[in-house]
Amino acid sequence: MLEEQVARALMEARRECTAIPLIDSLSMENVAFGYQVQKALIDLNQQVGNKLIGWKVALSSQPALDRFALQEPIYAPLFVDNILSGELVQGQVIAPKIESEILFVLGENLVGSDVSDDEILAAIAWMAPAIEVADCRLQGWKFDISHFVSDNAAAGFYQVGQLVPFDTNTLEKSDCACRLETENTSDVGSAENVLGGPLGSVVRMIRGILAIFGEVKIGQQFLSGSLTKPVDMIPGQTYRLQLLGQTVTLQYK
Repeated sequence: MLEEQVARALMEARRECTAIPLIDSLSMENVAFGYQVQKALIDLNQQVGNKLIGWKVALSSQPALDRFALQEPIYAPLFVDNILSGELVQGQVIAPKIESEILFVLGENLVGSDVSDDEILAAIAWMAPAIEVADCRLQGWKFDISHFVSDNAAAGFYQVGQLVPFDTNTLEKSDCACRLETENTSDVGSAENVLGGPLGSVVRMIRGILAIFGEVKIGQQFLSGSLTKPVDMIPGQTYRLQLLGQTVTLQYK
């Protein structure tokens, strides 16, 4: 089946850290087919013990949606081997871009497409600042929408800060203002850079994932969209994200 062939090719590209050209037959497909490839990727990763641990959103701003004539952001699975522990080395990535995120963690299972917004909010137990490293397996970061969805929406790695109890008051008080900096650069982000803000984004994301995949589970983590503009990572830099009263550090060696 084409979806499994595409999934294997993209999984191998990630393992080898080698970008591949566009696949002609995939370019003729659509977003729905891309999600079928994601389902094949979930199966293939589970076969090798790489557990599904959460989900991310991409194209989570109005300009990004307009670029691809989409009405809904794109969602993609995250796996255990996406998690970082303070450092990233060049051999792990192809052409990484860094983003500032808020991560939310579910405290209970949700099933079906008739779950209300209040039920989704009530199911969120934890939150934390996070650095996402987006990495595209397609040459030059050039793709159509079917390739982007199939490539797990350029999911690469992510570094999580300290989990704290989910609190809407904390989010509102901070306005999700953040700063992502190195010794030489400093980028400021805010909730306005994510459609609906991080909280609205994660509710929309969970609803979308339920519609596509049928369920989300207790303990799963959700990256809710970048608060800062994605920028190319530079080897030798240490990145520091200041968000929610924490500093999250990631070294790129």
